[in-house]
Amino acid sequence: MNKATKGAIAAGAAAVLLLGGLGSFALWQDEETVGGGDINSGELNFDPVGAGTWTETSVTPNADLGSDPSGFLIVPGDVLEYSTDYVVNWAGPNLRASITADFTNVIGDPALAAALDTTVGIEGGADLPNGSIVPLPLTVSPQTITVNVTITFDEDTADLIAQNESVSLNDFTLTLDQVRP
Repeated sequence: MNKATKGAIAAGAAAVLLLGGLGSFALWQDEETVGGGDINSGELNFDPVGAGTWTETSVTPNADLGSDPSGFLIVPGDVLEYSTDYVVNWAGPNLRASITADFTNVIGDPALAAALDTTVGIEGGADLPNGSIVPLPLTVSPQTITVNVTITFDEDTADLIAQNESVSLNDFTLTLDQVRP
């Protein structure tokens, strides 16, 4: 035999061996379709009922500032409270939620911003520091909740710190998050 014939036989044997490895050895098999039905996702969202209101709560009687506190001149010891109602729509048996106030986009003079302490809470619950997760008890859907955000000008602010400064409260956000039980 010449080299070309031997090479052709070797190539043919290699091809047979390779093709034999591509098949599978299977015995009887059956397959059934499961009739599981559809699953549907729940929901979690909230919408304001109306414009929120600002109140200066460190004086008696409280001073109603309306929906825009920009005309109010805050001084150390003052406490401003933002309050508004939200309708929470939710569906799902394992759904739990929390609300967080985020002041990271609030802009203004740094000394005044640093002197303002903020808390957030749900009416009937405890007020927690800014950034804390406030648990939201979900009972019925739709559910109306009252969210309160309190801003306290630190009464220990001394000397000329934070005088004649401003902070824009237009860009603080409230976030409703799902939390796992």
